[in-house]
Amino acid sequence: MEGKTQEPMTMSGPLTPTASSYITKSHDKTPRYAWIVWIVTFLVSFAAPLGQFKLVSIPLWFIYVPGVSPEGGFMMDAAGFGMLMTCVSLIGIVLAFPAAFICRKLGLKTTVFVATLGVIIGGLIPLVAGTNVTALYVGRFIEGLGIGLTGVAAPTIITLWFPEKTRGVMLGLWCCWVPLSITLDSILCPAIAPIYGWQGVFTFVVVFAAVALVLFMIFCKMPDTKEADYGVEGSFFECFSLLKNKNIWLLGIVFFVFIAGQTGIVNTYLPNFLQTAPDAVPPGFGWDAASAGLGLAVVTGVGIVSNPAGGAFCAALPHHLKRIVPISVAVIYLFCFYLMFQTDSVPMCWAGIVLMGICAGLGGGGLRPLAPAIMHQSAMSATMGMAMLQFMQCIGNCFSPIYGGLIDAGTPYWDACLMTIVPLSVVMLICAFFIRPGKDSEYQKVREEHRK
Repeated sequence: MEGKTQEPMTMSGPLTPTASSYITKSHDKTPRYAWIVWIVTFLVSFAAPLGQFKLVSIPLWFIYVPGVSPEGGFMMDAAGFGMLMTCVSLIGIVLAFPAAFICRKLGLKTTVFVATLGVIIGGLIPLVAGTNVTALYVGRFIEGLGIGLTGVAAPTIITLWFPEKTRGVMLGLWCCWVPLSITLDSILCPAIAPIYGWQGVFTFVVVFAAVALVLFMIFCKMPDTKEADYGVEGSFFECFSLLKNKNIWLLGIVFFVFIAGQTGIVNTYLPNFLQTAPDAVPPGFGWDAASAGLGLAVVTGVGIVSNPAGGAFCAALPHHLKRIVPISVAVIYLFCFYLMFQTDSVPMCWAGIVLMGICAGLGGGGLRPLAPAIMHQSAMSATMGMAMLQFMQCIGNCFSPIYGGLIDAGTPYWDACLMTIVPLSVVMLICAFFIRPGKDSEYQKVREEHRK
């Protein structure tokens, strides 16, 4: 099967792996039905991270703080709470590389069905079992199917329906699925939990996922299923030989550290830090649940805007200078965690929150395009490059229990950062400096070959 590639955002932007259909090959205007497909695909994609991050906005229902946590919660420690986030990522680690092959085997629509069914079943298990911690862990593990498979199948469906003129914009809008879902979780979950408990939050996600799945199964169709090319070639094990490029491993380490800080620390523990009383051990700011949720919503809300800006910044850079993106992320990481997790100044905390949102977009929107830019030799090379980042993302998500263990030991949040993410950021900076995407002339030569 011959792989296809899509043109980037700008003429100097990175090649990206993509599927192809008669729509992408014809260069005609966007079919009217494509907009319906995009809406139902986005909604069903949205359900996966909505389920993954529903816990972080109501942490005190899971982390036990004497005299603060509401009755009817799970009474876990911070490390155990971190493991709840890790469970979702464990199956993502397993699926990171074979996900594209699973899509080719099952078909895109069936893959999304299985993924969303995991979100629904994973949420129902704790609702049936109550405050059984084991059942909660099992449910979280099953929910991991959502992120692990939807992240590959959904953008491929969108790609099949949109010609080059509108494809980049619609894929860029789809990429808001995670930050937008976290923002919605941060606003709605703290409002639902005081009235209906954690069960109300879980029920909301299950109902949303079920409705989105029904709409998706009814309205999503594949254009020319027989002719569609998913951009996956060769056998699963043959494709691992494409990962001999040292630069993709350096980028992988950079992305691991980025996710460890973004998801492993900020998205998981920032609301808990903001709600913790100033005289507690470790101390926080003592905000109420709604204000703490707003803090995380600002991080992800700013990220929604800065994500496409990060992609545009990466695309605008000459090929040999694209390492400026990971270097910039590493430099920002070296001081933004202090601003967020110090306990002396609320304005400084808000400054750190906004800066983290900017960095989230620069990292999410700017680092991902670097993978296919480095692995630009073929469509399958680019696909494996993106799989590498997905793999490292899931490993980075597993960082939460390490940071949570330090919090359980009474380590102040900023001191815990000094022991973990700050030294890792130094490693990230060193790796970013040594990334060599290649010469502009070599890259342009490959681009010209793909145009033919």
